[in-house]
Amino acid sequence: MQYSIRVAQPADKAAVSDLLLKSYTALLKPAYDAATLEKALPLITRANPELLSSGSYYVAVAPTGAITGAGGWTKHSPTGRDETATNGNIRHFGTDPDEARKGIGRALMNRCIQEAIAAGLQELNCYSTLNGEAFYSACGFKTIEPFDVALPGGVTFPSLRMIRAL
Repeated sequence: MQYSIRVAQPADKAAVSDLLLKSYTALLKPAYDAATLEKALPLITRANPELLSSGSYYVAVAPTGAITGAGGWTKHSPTGRDETATNGNIRHFGTDPDEARKGIGRALMNRCIQEAIAAGLQELNCYSTLNGEAFYSACGFKTIEPFDVALPGGVTFPSLRMIRAL
C-alpha cells in the first residue's frame, strides 16, 4: 500500500480517534484482559487535541485519503515523569490493523526520530503497551521497567517504559 506521512492537524481529530479505536480494539486483545480493555479503551482511543496541534504528531494517509496510522513525539512526558532537557516522549501510536506490518509504524517512528534529533534531543522515552514492546524494540528502544499508567477515573493501564538513544 502506498501512503504519505504528514503533520496532523486539529481537523484530523475524528479520523485519528476512529483509527485509534479500530487499532487498539483489535491489536490490544492478545495482551490485556477484557475487564482492563473495557475500562481503558474509552480513555485511550480519543485523539488528543494538544498532540494534533503540536506540529510533532503525524498521520499516514492512504491515496484514498484514509488515515492508516498515527503517532508522534513531544518534549512533555504523558506521565509527568522522567523529563529532562535532552529527552522527549513517543506519543499515541496506532496503525490500522488491516494495514499492520506494512511499514506504516516504522515510517512514523523514523519521522519522529529525525525530528527529535533535529530538535536537539538525545533520548526518547516510550510508554509501550504490553504487546507493542516488539515493535519498539525493533525500532531501537530498550525496555527499562514495567510501568502502570494512571488513566482518568482511577483506571490503571499496564505498560512498559522503554528508552532509545538518539
